[in-house]
Amino acid sequence: MNTTPDCAAAAPPCPPPAGPAGPAIDYLAKDYESFRRLLLDRFALTMPDWSEQHAPDLGVTLVELLAYAGDRLSYQQDAVATEAYLDTARLRTSVRRHARLVGYPMHEGCAARTFVCVETEDDLALSPKDLVFAAVPPERLPGQGAAIPPEDLRARAQVCFRPLQSRRIHLRPGHNRIELRTRGGEECRLPAGTTEATLRDQWTGKDGTERLLHLVPGDVIVLEEERGPGTGALADADPAHRQAVRLTRVTPGVDPLGDTPVVEIAWAAEDALTFPLCVSARSGPDCENRQVAVARGNTVLVEHGLLNTWGTGAQGERFTVPAGPGALPRDCTPPAFGCPDPDPAPPPAPPFVHTLKGKDITRSAPFPAPAAIAAAQAQALAAFPERARRRIRGLRDTPGPLPDDDRAFLDTLFGPTATEGLYADQDPGRALDGLLSRFDHLLAARLRRLDTLIRQARSGRVLGSEDIGWEIRQTWGEDAWKTIDPAHPALHGPACHALRTDPRRALPVLAVRADDTQPHRAGATDPPGTEWTPRRDLLSSGPRDRHMVPETDDEGTTSLRFGDGRSGAAPLPGTALTARYGVGNGHAGNIGAEAINRVAFRSTTTAPRITRIRNPLPATGGTGPEPVDTVRRLAPREPFQQLRRAVTAEDYAALAARRPGVQRTAATLRWTGSWYEADIAVDALGAAQAPPHLLDDVRQTMHRYRRIGYDVVTGPAVTAPLDLRLAVQVEPAFITAHVRQDLLRTLRPGRLPDGRPGFFDPDALTFGTPVRISRIIATALAVPGVRCAQVTLLRRHGDTGAELPPSGVLAVRPLEIPRLDDDPAHPEHGRLTLVMEGGR
Repeated sequence: MNTTPDCAAAAPPCPPPAGPAGPAIDYLAKDYESFRRLLLDRFALTMPDWSEQHAPDLGVTLVELLAYAGDRLSYQQDAVATEAYLDTARLRTSVRRHARLVGYPMHEGCAARTFVCVETEDDLALSPKDLVFAAVPPERLPGQGAAIPPEDLRARAQVCFRPLQSRRIHLRPGHNRIELRTRGGEECRLPAGTTEATLRDQWTGKDGTERLLHLVPGDVIVLEEERGPGTGALADADPAHRQAVRLTRVTPGVDPLGDTPVVEIAWAAEDALTFPLCVSARSGPDCENRQVAVARGNTVLVEHGLLNTWGTGAQGERFTVPAGPGALPRDCTPPAFGCPDPDPAPPPAPPFVHTLKGKDITRSAPFPAPAAIAAAQAQALAAFPERARRRIRGLRDTPGPLPDDDRAFLDTLFGPTATEGLYADQDPGRALDGLLSRFDHLLAARLRRLDTLIRQARSGRVLGSEDIGWEIRQTWGEDAWKTIDPAHPALHGPACHALRTDPRRALPVLAVRADDTQPHRAGATDPPGTEWTPRRDLLSSGPRDRHMVPETDDEGTTSLRFGDGRSGAAPLPGTALTARYGVGNGHAGNIGAEAINRVAFRSTTTAPRITRIRNPLPATGGTGPEPVDTVRRLAPREPFQQLRRAVTAEDYAALAARRPGVQRTAATLRWTGSWYEADIAVDALGAAQAPPHLLDDVRQTMHRYRRIGYDVVTGPAVTAPLDLRLAVQVEPAFITAHVRQDLLRTLRPGRLPDGRPGFFDPDALTFGTPVRISRIIATALAVPGVRCAQVTLLRRHGDTGAELPPSGVLAVRPLEIPRLDDDPAHPEHGRLTLVMEGGR
């Protein structure tokens, strides 16, 4: 609608006057030569009279400087665009950050590990920070001793290894070489899969009551073949027959045969022997019985790398945070509650970055793994009440007054009020019975607190000394705390796990600390002793967390990126810092067996006591940095390869099977009438029925993966006991009793001499495994001496139906596992009947 006073239409606005035509710019110019040509063409249009082309001319010089600046800016633009995408990024730092955003942890390699056996002439207690083991080539060996001067370590050693444990290293002469106990002159062999052995001990001391061996649970020993079983020569020993095991049970005893002191030892199923170990054999030209295999104690776990603080006068790498505009202030509250600042501060500077001088920084996977320690602590905490009851029962059965340490234990457990009048009686058995009968009532509060700690440990939290150490000592006693101390080797898991390194979880052996010698003024610099620790990233770091990110480029140079005051605390300007890190990483540490032969001490006073250093096992786990091309290929698929949620029943079963100690799982989803429920059946590794603590661990683990509104219920696998009758015809040349024993050993649960499980062993069967008559007959015919075999009965225990399935296959339900223990004391677990004919 026209709103002007008259009816005439408003005149259109006048177009702007035409100006001079803009310069013709070639946007394809991207390098020095094209920029120079473009500038010269422009000058030819704007200054036709200028035609100088000589290099010394001032105009030509300005053109070349501008072309150079344009070339630099063009390169930076291309570099920013190139590094912005994972497929085109060329810098290692850019590729690492892109991969991190999609959940793919790019690794920088990992250091190798092995076990070192030390032979000594005297009892020693050494600090792991005071010694370094080295592999010295024969042409550089300094003398005949096992120790070398610390100042010669870097010059002579080819590869250096440092101890991984934090506790003091105890060395004993009796652990240099330990013989395995055998029965007289009989040949002895430990089959594959063995988890127990007997060691020969000796009486020592003037009165002959002390023992030579002082092994405890958590110690690592190396079982090795010392001689060849056939010839008895040292040179014929098989180097592959060596294995390290961590002891889980040590029981001193006395062998009635000859009144010989022995030590019964056991180790975890994960450390079970992977080969048959010959202990003793008749060998040599005189056919004498010789000790073939021995055990080596004084074992130390070591890792490739040498700290830059090692050596005389070495203090680490020192540097100072430069002055200038620092990071955001640590008090980030906006002034006037969000009102604009009348005097705004300058924008914060980028995070402080320092490049280390050393290269090939040691990357170490966490040991022991926090998840393994937390799981072991949960099991130890769950055993506290029963351990206390057993000790009280032992005191009740011991006549006479109670010793002082037992009195202190009872006072700590029940309190002085509950134990009042207990020690006046010379026979306190009745009073101890009263404490046992009221055990749950008197310790109700402590048991509730214990359940809380168990749930925390099962969730993956490591209970440290600063958290609950004092509480456990005051409520359950000092001995109870020792069983859950994270530094105790018994909680570090099997020895095989110590040599399995995951480079994606490895972090640099690095710490940055504020210099203790710097002059400190409150608020001006960080206090002396303040330490920054490495992290993979700063995404979860708060303003007060002193974390840093080590980033390695393509040349192997490591840069430390500190926080900015929001994601990680920033070091204050002027703070003097010292970086202490290890040097040595990757494939260079994968040395062979018997390569480590020397040790260096910070002090040479204890060096003569070490007589021999050796590594029976090769160093393994050394990994180089991950190539960039591999990251580009694998990182985009990472979010789709890791199962991180449970939706279907198969998802629940797959995630539950990841828990250590679980062999197989099966799951079903059902509606209870009020909510949905995921029922998970657990088949434990090496056991017929899953223990309660394993079921609790699986349920706690699945809580983070389950769907909202779904409950998780775990239970042991449902077994289907069977009745089996087998008619066997024996060859005339074989003894019937021997064939019968071989058949029972083959069909019953257990391990065969070659390490294979029996036909009805729990580890050989799984959920829904059908029992086929043809397989039973084939297994029986494989036994030497069996001419023919026939199954005459195969059905569920207690079933009164047909004796044989019509199809020859006995089917079981998806959540059931067939079971046949053939235990006379428990016939409800399945029965096996053999009808033998023939033979002699």
